[in-house]
Formats: sequence, structure tokens, C-alpha cells
Amino acid sequence: MRIEFDDRTGMVYDTSRVIAKYNISILALEVLPNLMYFELECDDEEIKKKIMLDLAPIPNIKKVEEVRYTTLDVPRDDPFNIILGESRALKKAIFRAKLAADSSSTVLLLGESGTGKELFAKAIHLSSPRSKFQFYPVNCAALPDTLLESELFGYEDGAFSGAKKGGKAGLLEVADKSTVFLDEVGDLSLSTQAKLLRAIQEMKIRRIGSYEEKPIDVRIIAATNRDLEKMVQKGEFREDLYYRLNVVPIAIPSLKERRADIPLLAEYFLSRYVKSTGKPPKTLTARAMAFLVNYDWPGNVRELQNMIERAVNLTPGRIIDIDNLHFEVDNELILPDAEDKPLKVMVEQLESKMITEALLKHTSIRKASQALGLSHPALIKKMKKYNINKEELDDKPPR
Repeated sequence: MRIEFDDRTGMVYDTSRVIAKYNISILALEVLPNLMYFELECDDEEIKKKIMLDLAPIPNIKKVEEVRYTTLDVPRDDPFNIILGESRALKKAIFRAKLAADSSSTVLLLGESGTGKELFAKAIHLSSPRSKFQFYPVNCAALPDTLLESELFGYEDGAFSGAKKGGKAGLLEVADKSTVFLDEVGDLSLSTQAKLLRAIQEMKIRRIGSYEEKPIDVRIIAATNRDLEKMVQKGEFREDLYYRLNVVPIAIPSLKERRADIPLLAEYFLSRYVKSTGKPPKTLTARAMAFLVNYDWPGNVRELQNMIERAVNLTPGRIIDIDNLHFEVDNELILPDAEDKPLKVMVEQLESKMITEALLKHTSIRKASQALGLSHPALIKKMKKYNINKEELDDKPPR
């Protein structure tokens, strides 16, 4: 169970009183910025529902949501609900994508590998007037240049050795009136870039080996994890194509930029893989969850998904602890042993570290508060609590 809340000291106390009313033990508790995660020793769904009803009226609670061992049904009326998360950075990207969905303008999705660019592209397509037609994705980095060209533009009978008899329609032709998603567009060769530019400008394609041009009606959504502006400066990417693609740019945040979403995503993947493997319900300990929140996630959501799937398959019991997650040592947050320090101390250590990292990364306290999902006054209050001084941090050499 997770609770999103405004920062108020009495909220945790009021929540604990509600749980105590039903004489139920709290097995694990984690308090993160604007998020409290706890595990209850209770299998009675009726009692859980009563607890949720009792929690809802508590001042400052925005949302009470049950996520453990339940399948998240995606309402058909909003395709963007396939993208899980409550962080401000993610909501900003979703808001911009929803605005772009109503048009046929080209969209450029920018973000690291594993952040969910294809999920965004699918949601944009399904929210657009073209949704009744099939969505056509292609990974530009996965195919050799010659094969990619024939895949996009098609070819005529006898255009080259091994060509299919009768020729073949390309993706841009087949996807007429629909959406084509060009993933890893930064990996296109300069020659393919030139042909793609002409197709986007003229909305016409010419198959390999043909002199005839065919009109098309296709919406292009492109994505890349590379810096296209720097590639343009180095002559590695056509400037004219860059501006054709960069009509509606949408930056998708990395997982370390939306750490408050990690408990929700971890619980969702845990529920999903427990159900798909037919294994008994499993639980992430509070220490394991703290490590998940602290980890830098170079592989982003895809890496988190794989890690939870591996833990579900390789954990013999029902408790998934740090040892079951197989973290690299360099990425670990060294927390005190649970036998030496109470959980509250470990949580405070983690919170202090996250605040310090945010202040080091961002130029102002206000920007750091936005990244952490806290109000400006709430972050200042926590900085006083942990004796963190922004000016002293700025004087430190960059890491």
C-alpha cells in the first residue's frame, strides 16, 4: 500500500492510529518525499478496504492506492494510463504528449534507453485520430542500412539480387493514414536521412528500383537517446532533418529523475511477475525498497523490470531482501544493519542523501524541490532538520 501526501508532521501519526484501530501489525514502513509505503500483516481484503476508507479523510492525503498483488487495469479511455508514475517530471511529459496527440505534427521523444519512449509513442498514436489504424514501430539501430532502406521505402521486382518477386511495399507505404515510430533515429546513415527527409517534406515515397512516386499520409514519431544537436554540429546528422523531426520535442525523464515513482513501479512489476509465474505472493523488505530508490538505474525502467523479474524467479521464499536483488557494490547505499539501528534512522539517512544529491545537481533549492516532488517550504524544513546548507554544497568540487 502506498500513500501520497503533502508534507505534514501529523499525517504519519494519524495513519498509524487508523491501522492500530484494527489491531494489525506493520511489517515494513518507508517514508520518502511525498510518499509513505507500508506493508500490513493482513490478508483480509474487507479489512483492507475499511482501512483505506478510514485513511481517505485524513487531512493532506491526496491518494490512497492498493498496489500489492493486484493487476492494474488500464482504462481504455486513456491510453496514457499504461505509463505508470506520479512524479512531476513524468506528468509534465505526459501532459505535453497528450497535447501533441490531437495533431499530425511530428514528435521527437528524447530520453535515455529504457525510459519508455515506445510506450509514449503508442499512447500518442492511440490518443490520436489515427488510432483505428495499426501502429508501426521500427528500430533504426537494429537493421543494416540497406535492409532498413528497403524496410522503410520498399522495392520493385528485380531491384536487387534476392528481391522478392513482385516487389514489396515499404513501411511508410503500408502505414498510410497511420503512425510510424522511428526508434533510435540518431543511428540512421546520412544517405537514409536524406531519403527520409524527402519523404517527410513531400509526403511521397519512391520504392527502390522505381521511378514512380507514391503519395503517403503518415505521422512520424521519432525517438533517440543521442544528442542530435551535437550530432548536427559534428556533421553526423542532417540539420534539415533534425528540424523536420524536432517539431514537438518531448523529454522523457530517466528513472533516477523520478525516484518517487520507484516504489509504485517495483510493486507493479512484483505483482505482475508473481501472477505470470504462478508463484506465491512475495514481499519486498523496507531495506530492499530503500536500495531500489537509491540505485541510479543506468538501464532505467527496463532494468528495474528485469531486476524484479529475476528476484521473483530466484528468491526461494516469500521475502525479497537486498541479497536477492544482486546490486553492484558501487551503486549501493551503505545503510546501518537493521540490528544496529532502527528503521527510522535508515529512512532519515536515505532521505538526507537524496536531498543532498538533488541540491548538488540543481542550481536552486526551488528546482531541487521540484525534482524531489516537495514544496519549496517543505524542502527548506527538511534541510534544517538534516543541517544541509546549499551554499556549502555549492562550494564543494563537482563529483
